[in-house]
Amino acid sequence: MKIFSKDQQIIALILGLTIFSIGLFRPFHPFRSMLRPSYGELTIKPRHQWFIEVAGAVRNPGIYAFDEPPTVSRAIQSTGGPVDEHRVSFDSPDSTLDTGMRIELQESDTGNAKATISPMSSAKRVVLGIPVKLNEAGVEDLAIIPKIGPALARKIVAYRQSHGSFKKWDDLRRVKGIGPTNIKGFRRYLYLERPQMTLLRRP
Repeated sequence: MKIFSKDQQIIALILGLTIFSIGLFRPFHPFRSMLRPSYGELTIKPRHQWFIEVAGAVRNPGIYAFDEPPTVSRAIQSTGGPVDEHRVSFDSPDSTLDTGMRIELQESDTGNAKATISPMSSAKRVVLGIPVKLNEAGVEDLAIIPKIGPALARKIVAYRQSHGSFKKWDDLRRVKGIGPTNIKGFRRYLYLERPQMTLLRRP
């Protein structure tokens, strides 16, 4: 299901980041589970949704939502397929994608289209409620996280460059200006390590 066209993405990003800046929006977290009582016990009902951006030489580029991890082929076909019926070249078309990834189809002179995969921009991930990896985020990525901003983002990146990757959340307390309350808020938008892989092989 398509949720944002290219123009809608721009509008959503502006609105989303504006709302973040005044602290009125709590993002949807597709990774969290909802707990509900069942027969006197708590059972877990997953709330998974996979958001994939498809761009480049496709008929309807945009961000698409899936109820299960989509394959590269399925994500591309959700756009209506490649323009001009290009044959798509990709190493693992049946591999599944983690949420927050971006596929771009690039045309070539041979009549084929090559698919490249990379993470969505941090701004889009934040608006969609998809956490950003702390140890890979740059200054611009961190600056859009609520309660961080450019100055603190530069301190975080500078500390990481001098001391290496953050191994645990408490390591952030070594950055001047960050305390336990800050870290609690950051964890809604950032992650250290997550078991999901960008590409997951089908059994």
